Amino acid sequence: MNSPTPGGSSSTTVVPSTAADIVAAIRATTLAPADRVEILRALRETMPDMVPPDPLQKGRIRVAKGVSQQFVDAAINGLTSSEVWAQSAATTSAEMQAHRDFEEQRPVFDELKTYIDILGYGLSYHHWQGIAKARRVYKVGKQLGGDEGLVLQPHIEIMASTLPRRSRKAKTPQPPAASTTPPKTVSE
Repeated sequence: MNSPTPGGSSSTTVVPSTAADIVAAIRATTLAPADRVEILRALRETMPDMVPPDPLQKGRIRVAKGVSQQFVDAAINGLTSSEVWAQSAATTSAEMQAHRDFEEQRPVFDELKTYIDILGYGLSYHHWQGIAKARRVYKVGKQLGGDEGLVLQPHIEIMASTLPRRSRKAKTPQPPAASTTPPKTVSE
């Protein structure tokens, strides 16, 4: 789409129409964390049949994981061949197929899990690097003297107050060991 700009020239704005266009637009754009969150939310909102977690169903879901997919497939085939069975069970083969077909989302889950693992490691790594560099800054700052040291003193004090305290437990003296030899008796 062409639209005039304040300088009188026109610019072309490309509206992504396919997944490949959307991916290309994301890769070509510098994204802030808030932008990434919005993209993830948009993806979540477009997924059909999403169900919010229900802690009351946790046990039932855990038990269902122990039953193979062949069980569901056999039920679908049976319901397809018997209308009486479908009526008696109060479900249809189409309903069961919809639940079974949600498994198509598995690659999305796997990719998100990988993303979470990488992002979690990245958060930990950058925290570690920030701490390592701040410790080096702290050690150097404590050694600076003169006017520069005076300017840095409030910062050094704040840093010192936030460091974890290393406390070693004082060793408690062990009570004397009880003698295993019987006491001597005095005879008269």
